[in-house]
Amino acid sequence: MIDFTKYRIVDITPRLVGRLKKLDGTIVEGGRDVMGLPWLLQERRTVDMDDSAFTALGGWDDDPVFPGWSVNAHFGLHTEGGIGHIGHWEGLPDTMKGLWDYPIDSFMGPAAVCDLTPVKPVAVQEGEEKADVADYHNKDKAKDEKAVMRGQAIKPEHLSNVQEGDIVLMWSPYRGAEQPYLPAETAEWLAQMKIKMLAVQMPGVKWDTAPRAEPPNNSPTHRNLLGNNIAITYPLANLEQLTQDRVIYIGLPLCVENMDASWVRAIALEEL
Repeated sequence: MIDFTKYRIVDITPRLVGRLKKLDGTIVEGGRDVMGLPWLLQERRTVDMDDSAFTALGGWDDDPVFPGWSVNAHFGLHTEGGIGHIGHWEGLPDTMKGLWDYPIDSFMGPAAVCDLTPVKPVAVQEGEEKADVADYHNKDKAKDEKAVMRGQAIKPEHLSNVQEGDIVLMWSPYRGAEQPYLPAETAEWLAQMKIKMLAVQMPGVKWDTAPRAEPPNNSPTHRNLLGNNIAITYPLANLEQLTQDRVIYIGLPLCVENMDASWVRAIALEEL
């Protein structure tokens, strides 16, 4: 049995505040995650049962904050698998699984904490093309027109504490265009190392590169990891609070068949 008195437990889950529509129609304002996505909630009551209250997930038609009101399991901290997410892409193996079929130990175990602070941004010439680090979520332009500092590629030598079968936790203190990015070659190397999961703090690391490239060169992290049944979890928080480069990670997704991703509450355990 695990003796939790021998570990320091660090919550590495970002805190979100839901935007709540109360039964009387009033709105309790909330926040957004690091990708700009809100959590939309509505009060409900089980009038025909015990009259208890509960909160429904999802928005409403006339909400000006998030028109369309679709909330899915890719909002906030989540773990994603391949089937249902990228299973329709060409060039992926037919052995790819849905998240619900991953072994439960895929989401817990020894983890390498990769502090990418040494991967400092470097000066580049204005106008230099950086198509491989285009930010998918913000849909920024690939051309560097004004900025002179850009993040470097994350290479295997920057991940020297990663062991075969690890969960890999990545973070850096850099923001915006200065964040280090994960190129196709390193994503392939991680797959060859047979890691169990890639889990990334955001902002800090651009792990999803080349999302708009022509297949099969698009999204090499998705292809190399999910294509080999290696789950991806993001956006983590508080990794900078860890003091060791080896921890135990626990972050269990829901087991719902046909659901390609799931929200998780993630923690890291450091030995005292």
